[in-house]
Amino acid sequence: MKTILSPSQRMLILITSVFISICLISFNSHPFLSCQKINNVTTKDSIVPWSFPDISSIPNNEEGDLIRQGRLIFIHTYNYIGPDVKIESKRFAGTNMDCSNCHFKGGTIKNVLGLVGVYNKYPQFDPRSNKEITIQQRINSCLMRSMNGKPMPENTEEMTALASYIKWLSTNVPKGTKVLDQGLPKISLIDRAADTAKGRFVFMRNCTTCHAENGTGVLNSTVLNPNQSDSAKGYNYPPVMGNTSYNNGAGMYRLIMSTAFIYTKMPYNDAILSLEDAYDVAAYINSRPRSEFAGVSKDYPDLKSKPIDYPFGPYADNFTEEQHKYGPYLPMLKEGEKSKMFKPE
Repeated sequence: MKTILSPSQRMLILITSVFISICLISFNSHPFLSCQKINNVTTKDSIVPWSFPDISSIPNNEEGDLIRQGRLIFIHTYNYIGPDVKIESKRFAGTNMDCSNCHFKGGTIKNVLGLVGVYNKYPQFDPRSNKEITIQQRINSCLMRSMNGKPMPENTEEMTALASYIKWLSTNVPKGTKVLDQGLPKISLIDRAADTAKGRFVFMRNCTTCHAENGTGVLNSTVLNPNQSDSAKGYNYPPVMGNTSYNNGAGMYRLIMSTAFIYTKMPYNDAILSLEDAYDVAAYINSRPRSEFAGVSKDYPDLKSKPIDYPFGPYADNFTEEQHKYGPYLPMLKEGEKSKMFKPE
């Protein structure tokens, strides 16, 4: 016997079906959705989590060999392009420090100059040179300033390997996005200039165990690869003062950058310093003698783009080099200057 539904019953069934479909769609569970291609769209400038591939994922091919070589150069820089390697033409770094001395664990640690996602930013405009630069030019800038060395030709195997490794670190990062916890965290202002005398006390109390009383660091006890060099030794703890450390053209010579680095991570894995102590010890470290980088006064040709803590004039304001080097910075901010490294007050 055929069942005949009344108009009101048919309407109730229709409304119920529509309601169930809407609920299924909202939970991506409707059967029709399984026939559709699902696109996870990442929009430009969206923020993505810190993520890098596992070493085991490096392919076993020519590209993978370059990535592995680049990683070795990054972690044991002194052994491949340091000042003591046997082949003189490969002596590009002017100190036996490693790239990992600033970019911890091969650039994989967030909030302390980690390199995940960095490759995707290049080429990009560089305010220090006032022009667009490539990732290779940025690597050379580190060699010349942070490693107190000289530029490495872009067609060398070592440069290609380093760039390949840095590119590999960004494998999980869509181009055009920003990576959470990249770079250094913003820090707050203190209401005075940094004090080098107080900083010396902080250094002697907290830093000498690793960096030695004179700030010249502690070398490894063994040579990593005698085939590369009979004498090259890297640092267990890098120098922070003197001619074997970064020169005065390096980013770490700027008070705000060095303070943020120290406050976030120093002493290593036991960051116990107060913000004021971090300012003071950074000022003390950078007040000590070190190599000079030729032409620092020519950095930042557009004076309005010069960082607030850049210690070399000329400036687009009337504040002194002393105040730009040690602060206080609050009067500068009140005059309209800005810094992307300060937390908003």
